[in-house]
Amino acid sequence: MSESIKGVVVVLGILIGLPLAILLIRDRLTRPSRKQMAEASREFLGRLAKPDLKSLEQHFGCSLPQSLIALYGNQTELMRHDFAVAPNAQIPEDERYYISDYQPADAKSATDVWPGLELYFAFADDGCGNGYLIDPREKDPRVYLHDHETGKLNKLCDSLSEFMQWPRFGIES
Repeated sequence: MSESIKGVVVVLGILIGLPLAILLIRDRLTRPSRKQMAEASREFLGRLAKPDLKSLEQHFGCSLPQSLIALYGNQTELMRHDFAVAPNAQIPEDERYYISDYQPADAKSATDVWPGLELYFAFADDGCGNGYLIDPREKDPRVYLHDHETGKLNKLCDSLSEFMQWPRFGIES
């Protein structure tokens, strides 16, 4: 091999190979282990299965709406994940609202919120940073979808009790 080809290979190795190696090592060191991910999942599911409605009432300074209490009393619904909802079955699939998971009802969920949304409770999310919100001080609160990229709150439904009656749709993968 000529000296110029060797030089090009060395330079490419330094410019491409070294940064890739550094990124791989960084990812290996900072990525949670399987054990850590399993523990985080267990902790999340434990919080979801044991709602702390008293802490929500204390945080928001009000009695919670019955529709929210009913949701967190329905373990089957709470454990549902990766589904879509819509006001009716005729709504096209691409216009339905995706829900990744319901969120635990506890002080941690009430305080871990996007700036400007401190008066709302995110009872579910789409797994991409957008939350399904209610104002827990309302008797049967309206349901909003918060778009985290624009900061906009889009009203989806006039009441949580109505929203909970919307049909659920499985997600095809």
